[in-house]
Amino acid sequence: MSNKLFAALLLVTLLFSCARTPKSPFCTDCEATKSYFKNLCDYIEKEKQDVPTIFIGGYYMRTLVSGYKIFDEPAYLNTAVTYADSLLKKQSDRGYWGTGYGNIYLADTGSALGLFITLYKYVDKERQQKYFDAIKRYVTAIENDSLINPSGAIGTGWRATKDGVITGPYKDEYTISSGLTGAEIFTWMYHKTKEDKYRRVAYNALKWVLSTMRQDGVIPYVLAGEGSVLGETADSLNNYNLWKKWTYDTSTYVGEGIISFDLYCDQPEWKADIRKRIKPHIEFLLRTQNDDGTWAVPGSEDQKRSPGVVNFLIWYYENVNKDARIVKAVQKFDQFLLVPENAKAFGMLNSGGDPTIWSNDVITSITGRAIGDILVPELDAKW
Repeated sequence: MSNKLFAALLLVTLLFSCARTPKSPFCTDCEATKSYFKNLCDYIEKEKQDVPTIFIGGYYMRTLVSGYKIFDEPAYLNTAVTYADSLLKKQSDRGYWGTGYGNIYLADTGSALGLFITLYKYVDKERQQKYFDAIKRYVTAIENDSLINPSGAIGTGWRATKDGVITGPYKDEYTISSGLTGAEIFTWMYHKTKEDKYRRVAYNALKWVLSTMRQDGVIPYVLAGEGSVLGETADSLNNYNLWKKWTYDTSTYVGEGIISFDLYCDQPEWKADIRKRIKPHIEFLLRTQNDDGTWAVPGSEDQKRSPGVVNFLIWYYENVNKDARIVKAVQKFDQFLLVPENAKAFGMLNSGGDPTIWSNDVITSITGRAIGDILVPELDAKW
């Protein structure tokens, strides 16, 4: 092969590669971010192959699917598929999954089933059918068991013993169930079947969530059964639980549902409605970012679930308004993570975070989803 021909082929290859993976605006040193993400994926593939708490395991494996998309590493995909196989076996005859620590929460289940959704196009047809059948059994159970409230809110789930034995229904309106199962899982069922009833459940769930939002953009964490009752009350603890304890946790999970609904509901008027309603919340997120680039009270349980704010902001930038403030906010978070002592203090287990702190598993798994989107916007949400 002549030197000129080789050079020409090399140039074409480079141009094609750049066209497929354009540089993201959300990282200032994308090679450093990519290297950190590779380190995280390697850690998960080695250390987190079988996590019993399904929402944490789901986010870990979804991180590996994103890693597979970026690095083309078969081990990442194989680990995620193996975990999904085990998740299929854990579905009960009633259609639900134990969450790994007691009550059956539809919120946690939505996070975990997101793995089936992100894996779907990377597995064989037999597995695809199993994923679809499992999710259909799940949403059918929710419908049949009256866990969709008249308000549109999705119920909490089922009360259960620590070993998962169901003791009774838990129908209380729950913000996080409404985002993750109501908006995300029911939207996927519409996406696969084109049955209008599924996207209506998703839309009604989000309408309920956004109807509870304050004028300043704060979305309350509504869960009456755990001391977080919506409405005017003199109970200071209830008000703290409702408006302050889980502020950015709520944003992470509601945002995940909104992203799915917006990208796949195929209903322009409904999309426009949700986009308009969510603007005050986006403004709230931008004005309350911490100076170091994170969100929430440092070290709090709320912060352990806050990194999904990044995915939410990226979606808004890519689809609603290319606000330069969003780019700066996400870059600031990215830069924070790239400082080793910051990542360790944040709780990232691959960076030396304390493994005896359970919620460090939470933050490590959820941050993986965020980093994937920083490198390739909406990577986790591409069905």
